[in-house]
Amino acid sequence: MTTDTPSDAFYDILRGVAALTGNRVVADLARLIGQGMPPELWIAFNHKQIASKRWLVDALAETLPRPEGPVWVLGAWYGVLGALLLDDPRLDLGRVVSLDRDPACAEIAERLNRRHVAEERFGAVTADMMQLDFTREPERPGLVINTSCEHLADVPGWVASLPPGLPVLLQSNDYYREPDHKSCVASLEAFKEQAGLSEVNFSGALPSRNYTRFMLIGRR
Repeated sequence: MTTDTPSDAFYDILRGVAALTGNRVVADLARLIGQGMPPELWIAFNHKQIASKRWLVDALAETLPRPEGPVWVLGAWYGVLGALLLDDPRLDLGRVVSLDRDPACAEIAERLNRRHVAEERFGAVTADMMQLDFTREPERPGLVINTSCEHLADVPGWVASLPPGLPVLLQSNDYYREPDHKSCVASLEAFKEQAGLSEVNFSGALPSRNYTRFMLIGRR
């Protein structure tokens, strides 16, 4: 008979999966759960979230594997995307800056990415993407990632606020039923028109059961 809590069981299972696969992100997740799991962490690691992030990493590796400057991930939540980006050997990223306006996210993101924090390759910042200065030095971004364009009230206006020529990776979706989604698009072509990028190097769609996610990689 065991008295393990569900978190204990998840911790042991993930440690086993990490040992079986050699996946360092799974090992980092196991350690985080062992320290005390934030209530919504399971959402950040659910199969849809991970599938869309895996798709993103694969596309970036083919399109822009070596950005010339730090990668800023906006609306980054618990820093899961940063962990996947920094752990992929196909990418040559000097530093990832994980930004979210929720002040509870930064600590969790840095705990998840503890290895990369120690190497000064990862940092988490509490900030609103609508108020960022993308021209600031010395950490002017070499790539800006925004995977939640559907949450913005004015996508064209936000894109126009970025420096001309800045590399960007943008995602949106057609999930109109979500009340917090303000700028969903009906198709990939509609997303291209909405974003109005000067250059598009990658465009694609990832269907799922309830919605389709769209992605663009290019320049403002």
